[in-house]
Amino acid sequence: MRTVLAYELSNIQVTSTDGREIGTLSNIMLDTATGELETVVVDSDQPEIFNVEQDADGCIRLPAVLIESVRDHLTVHPPSELDASSRDAVDL
Repeated sequence: MRTVLAYELSNIQVTSTDGREIGTLSNIMLDTATGELETVVVDSDQPEIFNVEQDADGCIRLPAVLIESVRDHLTVHPPSELDASSRDAVDL
């Protein structure tokens, strides 16, 4: 797994593996005890994605386990595409 610095993620586009443009990465949330990435916060014009509704700030909070890859954009799996064996595999 390659290292990705937080500043490299600033304002990166977020798309899904099924081709949907979700929005722009606004923030990330980490577990401060373990340093593990928990949530990606996406600024989106869509009222909901993957059955997750926008919060009052217009953001959608997705679990980090949905991340498939980070390249020139962040790609996430729809939750329905994940099975138990792939939940631990994130290609950064």
